[in-house]
Amino acid sequence: MGTVLNSVHPFTSFFYFVGVIILSMMFLHPVFLVIELLLLVLYNLVQKNGAKLKQTMKGSWFLILAIIIINPLLNHRGSHFLFYIGNNPITLEAVVYGIIMALSFSCLLITFISYNSVITSHKFLYLFSRISPQLALLTMITMRFVPLFIRRLTTISAIQKTRGIQMTSGKIKKRAHSGMRLVQILLVCSLEEALQTADSMEARGYGVKKRTTYLSYQLERRDIISLIGGLLILLICIYSKLQGFGNLQIYPELGRMGLDLIQNQIVLILTVLFVGYPLILEGRELLWWSWQK
Repeated sequence: MGTVLNSVHPFTSFFYFVGVIILSMMFLHPVFLVIELLLLVLYNLVQKNGAKLKQTMKGSWFLILAIIIINPLLNHRGSHFLFYIGNNPITLEAVVYGIIMALSFSCLLITFISYNSVITSHKFLYLFSRISPQLALLTMITMRFVPLFIRRLTTISAIQKTRGIQMTSGKIKKRAHSGMRLVQILLVCSLEEALQTADSMEARGYGVKKRTTYLSYQLERRDIISLIGGLLILLICIYSKLQGFGNLQIYPELGRMGLDLIQNQIVLILTVLFVGYPLILEGRELLWWSWQK
């Protein structure tokens, strides 16, 4: 579904996603991350990405759970000992750090779901083709190959299953042989299409002259105000991080979870404004349409 963020200049929307990634990796505090996660989930629901969100989290829950579990098993730093597994102590600090890492990873994961809905291949090429046409094209082809490979492998598996080549039944050796056969077919088809694509690009004169685009975007006043405001918020947040605000002390002893200092509260408000920027745009549009009626 197209949202207001889809209608702004591609550089504005790309800057937003870069800023969200920076904030999600910079402020490793449970309060910050939980609020960011809720805002990102809400925006995905506004984008009608509920099915994609459910499918992505369903496929990633094991990795998220592994982050939470593995960190306390490998990291024994901290002063609050919970229990022992053999001779390995499990500390509260390591558990909290694992949860924070899982929250940060979840924020990044959900951010890329929204990113794929907003930054289309045309917008990506528009932003980076003039800087480095080869790198932009290579990036788009690489991103396209992942879902394309999955669809092709599903089709090839269904066709080869009629010939008795499948990985779901039989002995392990037979399954491995069938899997290698499917991968071989997939690679041959992909290489053949890659050669056809390269010949087509050469015939059309790709790279001979400076690349142009059939889509033209103009920076409007809304984009300029958004970029200036977003940049100021991001710079203030980065400066506050360097000054030690918005942090949760974990090692050697777990600090207070609350945000007692006014500076921490201000940084949290700025972070919420930045991450919730698309929701603010949606609310503004909704109020405008309601006023027009």
